[in-house]
Amino acid sequence: MHRFLPAFFLPLLATVATAQLTVTSVTPANAARGVSPAAPVTLTFSAPVNPATITPQNIKVSGRWSGPVPGTLAIAPAGNIVTFTPSRALFATEIATLNVTHFVAAATGPALTGGFMAMWWVDCAPSSGSYVLDHVVDYRLPTETFIRTYGFFAGDVDRDGSPDMSATNEVAHDIRLLKNSGCGTFGPKVITPLPPGHEPSPNEGADLDGDGWLDFVTGDQTAQAVGIFLNNGAGNYLAPVTIPVGGSIHGIALLDCDSDGDVDIAGTNMSDVVLLRNNGNGTFQAPTFFSGGGSGERSIAVADVNNDGKADILCGCYHSQDVTVLLGNGTGTFAISATVSCGGAPWQMAVGDLDGDGRIDCVIADATNARAAVLRSNGAGGLLPFVGYAVGSNPVSVDIGDLEGDDDLDIVIASYSNGNATMWRNNGSGVFVNPTTIAASSAGSCAVIVDFDRDGDTDVILVDELDDKGFVYRQNGPNPPAVQPPSCGGAFRINSFANRGGYGGAPARFLPGGAPAFFDVSGQPAQLFALYVGVRLQPGAASPFGIVNLDLAQGFGSPVIGLLNAAGEASIAVVVPPGLPPGSTLTMQCVVTTATGLITTNPEQAIF
Repeated sequence: MHRFLPAFFLPLLATVATAQLTVTSVTPANAARGVSPAAPVTLTFSAPVNPATITPQNIKVSGRWSGPVPGTLAIAPAGNIVTFTPSRALFATEIATLNVTHFVAAATGPALTGGFMAMWWVDCAPSSGSYVLDHVVDYRLPTETFIRTYGFFAGDVDRDGSPDMSATNEVAHDIRLLKNSGCGTFGPKVITPLPPGHEPSPNEGADLDGDGWLDFVTGDQTAQAVGIFLNNGAGNYLAPVTIPVGGSIHGIALLDCDSDGDVDIAGTNMSDVVLLRNNGNGTFQAPTFFSGGGSGERSIAVADVNNDGKADILCGCYHSQDVTVLLGNGTGTFAISATVSCGGAPWQMAVGDLDGDGRIDCVIADATNARAAVLRSNGAGGLLPFVGYAVGSNPVSVDIGDLEGDDDLDIVIASYSNGNATMWRNNGSGVFVNPTTIAASSAGSCAVIVDFDRDGDTDVILVDELDDKGFVYRQNGPNPPAVQPPSCGGAFRINSFANRGGYGGAPARFLPGGAPAFFDVSGQPAQLFALYVGVRLQPGAASPFGIVNLDLAQGFGSPVIGLLNAAGEASIAVVVPPGLPPGSTLTMQCVVTTATGLITTNPEQAIF
């Protein structure tokens, strides 16, 4: 046996010793649909990691509407598996994003070059897919006539657990924040002005300065700038910082382009893609520019298109009438990999896995041909030729989400000239059927998919740009008789669902053993609540404070008693015991105090 290895083996050993650290798998997977709002995130690395680099600054989860998600990080004994366990549930029917920085390193080797990212779509309750107008929000002040509300961001700006409205007003040159009461109504307008002449239109939100609160970004079509509205840490916006970027900004997307743990801004200005890198504190470096690969870069979206764990850019080019794919490397640069015709002028775009193959597809609002252009992934980081679906004249916005709770992604497109929005339902394989419309009054400018009333099913809010109103459409789900509904006075949620699961044909909420679950109660601020656990009672028994849907004679233990916080919310985090017999069920219902007495919440049944 040789005492020394031949010299030609030494380079090979050096290569093995410095092998690149990678993420070999993630759960939930990138582009997954129908994911539980309470799902833990599990990362498997190619080698054991350095525990000192597994920190909340280096591994982050956020919701499109709910914002940064707090949680705990744990490393499995083998050292290469890291689990993030959330400390709260995501909102039903929102998009979640995972970002891992390049500061995560192997225990005895290099760092994670280019970081890692993944996106998934959160589950919503099965429902009818039928929508009814619930109420109309007026964005104008009493003395105003025309402010041109283009759309809004539905993020939870004040962190009370409910989606708010941050509306962009092009003629009024301001942002109007309308806060959700917690049960689907919106309060008075809090106005944050932009400088005169600024015309905010495209918008997105994220935590830009790392303080745990959602901030807001707008693109400006006339002042050729990006507006940055930081949260004041109390649920309102500070005066904006505007950054000149040239051109007419029609698209805004947020991403961690260089995997350093902060949120950067990408925009389209009709001639380039504009990139603003975050300094880590919500201030930004001077803009850099690069070609989107076509002519007239107008719309933009961010996702991992080729499943390499890096954020990529999809760009809709208005003049050349195509969509380009720019693959990112996680270090801040992008390379054009594909250009596909979309058959018309792409006004706005949305992305998601439409056909269930685990890859990102794209939908364009084709403003010149009154259609939605669907471009599915080709499985290799590019897109297939578009398939068109008719919508109203001059479509100017598009959103993707699960309209019926059947775990596929549907399309909603607002049409300016028709004053409505068209909903196309996915048949499960990326083919769209059964179109229906919801109406605004004059000009449909933006349709947003969000569970505004927090019952777990999908709702849609359609903005009218000429009448400056938001038409709030609630999904018309089942309303079983003799079952207490959720209300503003008292509601109970299991992992963001308050749809009376287990009653009236609605399925009970499945809670896997060993996984986290969140039992949330809402009502009036600083009121007491009691959570009871027992056996389902249907039909329920009438009482002076509502319908009781538990058989209290078969109750399990004493109630859990607590106090709602200043926002009227309380959350009970539990880990489902892993040893429960499969199919075990429990039914829960709360009693909440009010200024005038007691009120029962909706019941919810869980199956383990």
